[in-house]
Amino acid sequence: MYTTQLSIRDEDRFIKELNQGSNKAFQVFYERYQSRIFFLAMRYLKCRNEAQGVVQDVFMQLWINREEMEIGKPVEAWLYTVGKNNILNKLKKQANFWKVKEQLKMSQVFSDNSMQEKFIYSEYELKVNTTLKSLSDQQLVVYNMARHENLSYVEISKKLNLSPLTVKTHMSRALCHIRSVISPILID
Repeated sequence: MYTTQLSIRDEDRFIKELNQGSNKAFQVFYERYQSRIFFLAMRYLKCRNEAQGVVQDVFMQLWINREEMEIGKPVEAWLYTVGKNNILNKLKKQANFWKVKEQLKMSQVFSDNSMQEKFIYSEYELKVNTTLKSLSDQQLVVYNMARHENLSYVEISKKLNLSPLTVKTHMSRALCHIRSVISPILID
């Protein structure tokens, strides 16, 4: 693992090599910056799998765009920008997932009342309920208070005699687990 800073000259040399498709140069940048991107993603996504996905996406973009990397421009800034955009996109998808779920729950009306749609919806609801039951007791309590009682983290923390940060951690872990189980279903 590289711990010292690259000199501007060394970074420019590695960028030039990366432009030409050098795996070694790519490896240098990966080893130097992957942990920084991972910790940035963890700070916002609170989910190890999601953060690892961000790292993979960022470095895949580096490889795909290797020929356009400019000598004299810091690679770290480019990586952080790509990482930040990737994180924001993931957060938007998460927000949209919960909006759609709430809309489905609220409407409970299908445009076509076919048996297949009813079966798919009931299968989805069963999976959601099973996933919720697999949460820890504390995560389930926090999730239900936030999602069903519409309480803020501060309100939940007062009711449960926990710090707001602990409540946020329980909620983040619950959502990470739910997403990891439910996301493959939504993609199918």
